[in-house]
Amino acid sequence: MKPHALLGLLGILLAAALALAAPTGPPRAQVFVLSNSQPNISVIDAETNRVTNTANVPSMTSWPWNDDNNYFDGTHLWLGMRNPSTNDVEVGLLNLDTLRIDHRIPLGQDRVSVYIGKPSRTGRLFVAKHASGQLAAINIKTRAVERIIDLPVGTSGVACDVEVTTGVDRRERAYIPTMAGNRVISVDTSTLQILQVVDFTENTRPFMLTATPDGRRLWVQEQTGNTNVVMSTMNLQIVDRVPAGRVPIVGTFSPDGKLHFTGHGNEPFVIANDTDTFREVWRAPAGQATSKVGVHPAGTFVYAIASNEGALVVFEAATGKVVTRIALGTNPTGLFVRRLN
Repeated sequence: MKPHALLGLLGILLAAALALAAPTGPPRAQVFVLSNSQPNISVIDAETNRVTNTANVPSMTSWPWNDDNNYFDGTHLWLGMRNPSTNDVEVGLLNLDTLRIDHRIPLGQDRVSVYIGKPSRTGRLFVAKHASGQLAAINIKTRAVERIIDLPVGTSGVACDVEVTTGVDRRERAYIPTMAGNRVISVDTSTLQILQVVDFTENTRPFMLTATPDGRRLWVQEQTGNTNVVMSTMNLQIVDRVPAGRVPIVGTFSPDGKLHFTGHGNEPFVIANDTDTFREVWRAPAGQATSKVGVHPAGTFVYAIASNEGALVVFEAATGKVVTRIALGTNPTGLFVRRLN
């Protein structure tokens, strides 16, 4: 073959490879809803808003707290599980294709719940043990528990959530709110040493927290303050307090980080706030106990479970307009949005 012909063939092959590797249109997604009643898992096609599959978990105990910030490794969604009869807690690895628990990692006991964060660049996954006031570090590769540390949660405090992010100083930290302990704790993800403990002057009970996509700030839901307190991830200084409804309980962000969405434990609506100005963009009715929210990877839709109504509510992310309500025939307690492409 002549050199110019060979180069031409190589060019064609390269173009074909690039075409195959190119994104196939806008992001597509599935929404996974967890329930302690059957079916334990419901799968919704995020483009048609139809339930496409359901499954029950053999030897099911219960789902405690699981939300859209849980770690997904590309095959398995890492989920907290708890046996109400024994208080045994564990992490279950749910295969999102087969809807089977492929592996379980025991974490001892806790009488309330466990919370799973995002993966650390140290190769660990951190799990907060609620009533125990502890933080467990799991080696993601070996799936072994490396260490469980006691946290300074204070009198009546708990480890109520965990978030991992890297600040603008490039230092990675884990953050834990303590609810009645009325403080937020930061932990070095490499050494597992306590870096900072910040006590709140008002008894607002920091409940759950999520970091902005750029890692600059934390949005912390305050249980009795009925606000989101916005904090710097570097020094935990309070930037502002943003009004919410009664018992704000969960938060998540649009993919571009421009909007924050708050679900509530004692209000029938979801609130969207601009993350630069903190102004309220919309609040929209969903149904009682909107305790989990998630966002479509394209940034077009927001999902909220209405626990007391057994439904998943779909909103337009920009306006808060309700697109549809998907009856699940069960009692939803957890939610995760999976990107497919």
